[in-house]
Amino acid sequence: MSVPLRRSPLRWLLLAALALAGLVAAEPVVRIGTGDWVPYVDQQRADGGALARLVSAVFAAAGYRVEYSFYPWDRNVLMLQQGALDAIMPYSCSPMRLDYGVCSEPLVRGEIVLFHRKDLPFDWQRIEDLGPYRVATTLGYSYGPQFDQAQQAGQLQVEQNSKEDTAFRLLALGRVDLHPQDRAVGYSMLRRLFPGEQGITHHPRFLNTEPLRLLFRKDDPEAEELLRRFNEELARFAQRGELKRLQEALYRGDPDRWNPESL
Repeated sequence: MSVPLRRSPLRWLLLAALALAGLVAAEPVVRIGTGDWVPYVDQQRADGGALARLVSAVFAAAGYRVEYSFYPWDRNVLMLQQGALDAIMPYSCSPMRLDYGVCSEPLVRGEIVLFHRKDLPFDWQRIEDLGPYRVATTLGYSYGPQFDQAQQAGQLQVEQNSKEDTAFRLLALGRVDLHPQDRAVGYSMLRRLFPGEQGITHHPRFLNTEPLRLLFRKDDPEAEELLRRFNEELARFAQRGELKRLQEALYRGDPDRWNPESL
């Protein structure tokens, strides 16, 4: 006759012993592709940064363990399409991405702004106003539907780069005029690349603002189940105020101090 294991230290000791004996199945693993995008995701931190802590905690509550792989953004997309990854993050839910992926509920909200040198008199009202300027972007990024459509139509002078920090280096050298980037990510990167006075600022008008999410494979039953389980647990985190606390920490500039509260 089996003996029920209660929520006690003995329960965990017995489970550990069974696991060592190979009698308890290991937690299923979710393979997530991401990129170094401080302060949201940080490859130098053991926990992967604030959003990785959130996603790991949500999946742990659903009974999964997460393994992160850091790749260039465009490679993440290709590996998701090929089935080498279960999900990628953090991504905005652009129409183009819906061709191959399904988006989770929002994690936090990002704000895309235009960075420029302080010595450049710059103002803009419409996407058309950006036409005369040289703009540096990163491969695999979406900067919002208006910018993406103008870029695809050839209406902007865009130089695409594969490395995350190349655009800011080009901006500092005066080889480009503008760089669209998430505001929190941009200033974190500037502090790392150019300690002290950077000579770079951002225009107060948002280029785009929308939630950052996980992107799962489209038309895949296993991915659909992962998405369902993730969204269910994420809703519980939101109800407890965890997502609000994380968003506030990002706005304050100290997301590394945020950790999800234990149940």
